[in-house]
Amino acid sequence: MSRKFEFRNYYLTPLVIAVITCSLFLFPGLRGADRRIYDTFLHIKPAVKEESSLLLLDIDDLAIAQVGTWPWSRSVIADGLILLKEFETDTVVFDIEYVDPSPRGVDSRYLEQEIPRRFREEFGELNENINALFEAILQGYIPLEEAEEYIYDLTDISSTVRDELLQSVRHVARDNDEYLGRAFSLFGNAWATVNMLPDEVELVKVGDELKSYVKEEISLKNLAVREDYRHPYSAMAIQPTIYPVISRAAGAGFPNVVVDEDGVRRRIDLVALYQDSWFGQLVFSPLVSSLGITTIRLQKGRIVLEAPEQSITIPLDRDGRMLINWPPKKFNDSFRHLSYNKLVVHDRIESQIVRNLQIMEQAGYLDFHRSEAPLADLLYYTQQLKEELLSAGGSASPDEAQAAKYRELRALLFATCADFTGGETEALILEEIDRILASPDLEDELRDEYTAVRKEVSASFEALGADVRELTALREELQTELAGSFVIIGHTGISTTDIGVNPFEKEYMNVGTHAAVANTILQGEFLDELHTGWSLLAAVLLTLILSMVIRTLSPLQSIIVSLVFILGTLGGGLLLFLFSGVYLPMLGPLIMLSLSFLTISGIKFLKTEGEKSFLRNAFSRYLSADVIKQIIDNPDRLNLGGEKKELTAVFTDIKGFSTISEQLDPTDLVKLLNQYLTTMSDTILDLKGTIDKYEGDAIIAFFGAPIEQFDHSYRACLSAVRMKRMERELNQRFMEDGMSPSPLLTRVGINTGEMVVGNMGTLQKMDYTIMGNSVNLAARLEGVNKQYGTWILMSEQTREAAGDSFAARQLDRVRVVGIHQPVRLYELIDETEHLDSNTREGLDTFHAALELFEEREWEEAEKLFRAATKLLPEDGPSGFYIERCRKFVSTPPAENWDGVFNLTLK
Repeated sequence: MSRKFEFRNYYLTPLVIAVITCSLFLFPGLRGADRRIYDTFLHIKPAVKEESSLLLLDIDDLAIAQVGTWPWSRSVIADGLILLKEFETDTVVFDIEYVDPSPRGVDSRYLEQEIPRRFREEFGELNENINALFEAILQGYIPLEEAEEYIYDLTDISSTVRDELLQSVRHVARDNDEYLGRAFSLFGNAWATVNMLPDEVELVKVGDELKSYVKEEISLKNLAVREDYRHPYSAMAIQPTIYPVISRAAGAGFPNVVVDEDGVRRRIDLVALYQDSWFGQLVFSPLVSSLGITTIRLQKGRIVLEAPEQSITIPLDRDGRMLINWPPKKFNDSFRHLSYNKLVVHDRIESQIVRNLQIMEQAGYLDFHRSEAPLADLLYYTQQLKEELLSAGGSASPDEAQAAKYRELRALLFATCADFTGGETEALILEEIDRILASPDLEDELRDEYTAVRKEVSASFEALGADVRELTALREELQTELAGSFVIIGHTGISTTDIGVNPFEKEYMNVGTHAAVANTILQGEFLDELHTGWSLLAAVLLTLILSMVIRTLSPLQSIIVSLVFILGTLGGGLLLFLFSGVYLPMLGPLIMLSLSFLTISGIKFLKTEGEKSFLRNAFSRYLSADVIKQIIDNPDRLNLGGEKKELTAVFTDIKGFSTISEQLDPTDLVKLLNQYLTTMSDTILDLKGTIDKYEGDAIIAFFGAPIEQFDHSYRACLSAVRMKRMERELNQRFMEDGMSPSPLLTRVGINTGEMVVGNMGTLQKMDYTIMGNSVNLAARLEGVNKQYGTWILMSEQTREAAGDSFAARQLDRVRVVGIHQPVRLYELIDETEHLDSNTREGLDTFHAALELFEEREWEEAEKLFRAATKLLPEDGPSGFYIERCRKFVSTPPAENWDGVFNLTLK
């Protein structure tokens, strides 16, 4: 390749890669990957401040359980809306659709409170007239012959009472849609929904009259739409709230949300077009109203909201949607929340208080209360004023003066209730009863009645007082939470399916989406996304620079510089996002920089691969792949020498292999040995061990080099127990195929300690191997297996380093040939989790016997060793110690013996 041709390629590479990258972005998967980078940036960005006025009023499981059913009667929502007005809530937005009429309902308050009151009043007046007539006749004021005329008058009065009561009963049945509409009117600033449908299929039939009303009255006004404005959503049909409600609402917005291809909600349509009318998003419309916006300008890439004293510019993405600045929290932790249950409980307690007051009124208790406004009159007047406010609900413009008066009277009512239950009224009643009871002329029957009444008074006041105190505390809480709040009402119960995914949470109630939209606009912390074209332009420039910089660098320098470019690009995009909220699509630059680096590195690689291939071919015959890799990465390793490291050495040998080899043909012997060594070596290599060398049937291996392994002792022990398992499978096959006259039984020695590891030998021939006393000890332990009848022996240091994952049997402290320092021997049994209960019991018995043995209790130890053989048949160590016990019984060791055995055989 000529230098001129090579230089030209460095210019062409970025351009070719740019074309490839642009083609890749046609696939949705890559766009999804770029969105995940955006999500990551959003996680790093400081959390957006949450607007304190936003309040999510949750129709949660607690509220649904309190009412007892779902969906609720619309009267429950209406009652709640009236309470919200009372507590001076500023705005209410419903994320609940009322698109079809509901059945008529029963006015439970009217039935339980008003009807009994009307009956008491009307029949009370009738009874008074009857009593007055009979009293007048009895006193002679009315002659008997003239009484008939008065009786006819009473009959007329009775008929009038009957007709009025019948009329009252008819009011028990209530049109809940109309009631909800009047509640909307009373509140004044309540907002409903108008769904934007993508096709002409309507879930509920919408009449032309309602459509016309919605287009004329609900659509956004004072819009200035530029020709270059790209509107992402045009509805084919609409599904508005029913007329009795929407006609009394302050307005309506569409609750439709936008879901990206990967199922995540990152952006929102703020406006949508239906025919020739524009509609606002669910919270966008009320925000436009509350912010006093006079003009909405729809322009390319932005929406400008203009008011006399402010102007808000909302950036839009390339599809004309606003990016939502989500709070990085779970739904329940983001924004303020209040359970709708609080409103339901408020009405329930209030109903209890009213019922108890009515009962007390009948009993005459209220007559004892000393206040400027009689409690009964106050109760009925506030209810009458409420009915008047609701009856005037023909529009979304309430009589604020009357509403304020109603609010004041309600506060006075509950303050008077508190005074009634907590003041001197109860004492006055009890004092009067006690005065009557003190009369000596009081008949016994009346005395019993007044005594019972006295108890009833205390119980009634106690119950009413508890309700009043509870309601007072609740009203204080509601006043604090609701006053001046921008409330969004939505269903969040466990049965809802209205759950979505946002960049922070996989399950986020979608009613919270509207709160996040409102918060983004109110805080003014907008996010923006540049067009992909800007991203690709930046990518081409960066890759051109990168190509020219790394073309003459070494591979390591190229990697470092490329990483700096990639990380710098990523960091630059992140800084841009953090400080301006503008997101530059990062995937294009990252792909192009990475591909440029890989392409140029590939060209360089082809030049040097020949040299590396030569090294691999030269050394692969006698070095492991890991060693070769390190030599290629660092040729200095070809030098002679080693380093001290703590490693674990493993020595294996086949019991009686010489006898087996004598019985086999050399060809069959080689075949048998190759299969055995291959299986055993693979077991070691699978655990990243290094094969040092083979000596006939023996394998010498180590763990912990050249690749660093913090758990080399564990790996060595695991390789040993796995080799014993593989041995059983091999022997079964060998015996079935007649490859061996007897099973191949492997002995293993393992030791952990400081060793020298490195290239040993000469410059002409070297070997990557291990040396040192710790290596020699591993070799000796393999041979010591013969004396103890064990198969895997390891040192105490290996036992401690390997951990509790393995079951091991403690044996003697010994001095092996060539090693003067005593070591504690351990037989490696198996992985702990593979141990059966019988083996566990046998090992426990053995260890108890060994403890007696080391305490010189030879006869007792022998008994336990024999017990161990029953649990562990053909157990070599138990048999070994039984013979020792017998020997020591007859010929005890010296008194100064330190318990260490000197092993004279290798």
